[in-house]
Amino acid sequence: MGTRSTAPRRGAGIPKARIREEVIETSTEENVRKLKEVIDAFNSKDFSRLEKLNARSIVFDAAGLPEPLKGREAVSEWNRAFTDAFPDLRFRLERSFGEGDWVCGEGIGTGTHKGPLPGPGGQTIPATNKPIRLKFAATQKLEGGEVTEVHVYFDRLEMVTQLGIKA
Repeated sequence: MGTRSTAPRRGAGIPKARIREEVIETSTEENVRKLKEVIDAFNSKDFSRLEKLNARSIVFDAAGLPEPLKGREAVSEWNRAFTDAFPDLRFRLERSFGEGDWVCGEGIGTGTHKGPLPGPGGQTIPATNKPIRLKFAATQKLEGGEVTEVHVYFDRLEMVTQLGIKA
C-alpha cells in the first residue's frame, strides 16, 4: 500500500465561487487604481502618461459629443482642447468602485474658463473667465491594463449656466 498525504490540497475547503470572487476583486482593485492614475495624469496635464494609459483603439464618449471619439489621437485632442479652455481644470475623485473590467468614479471637477471651448456644431465659446464646479461620473473599461472605453457624464446645462451663457 502507498502512503497518502495528509496535507490539505490547495484551495480545499474554499468554494470555487469564492476563489473566483477573489480573482475578480483583485482585478477590480487594479482597475480602480488605473482610474485614479488616469485622473492624476489629467490633473497634472501629463498627456504623454495619459496617452500611454489609453489603448490605441480607445472609444471615448462624453456629454455633448455628437458621437464617441475613436482612437488615442482623437481622445488626446479632446483632452487638450478641454484643458486649453480650462487650464486649471482639476478632478477630485470622491468615490470609486468596479466590477470585473469596468470601474466607475464620481467626483467634482473645478476650473476657470480661460480659453476657447469647443461647442455644438463646431462653434467655439469664447473665454468667460468664470469658474465652474461640476459633479461628474466616469466609467471606464480596462483590458490588458489599458483603458479601452470611457463614458463621462456631467450636467452641461449646469456648466453653461455657471459660465453665464444663455441657451
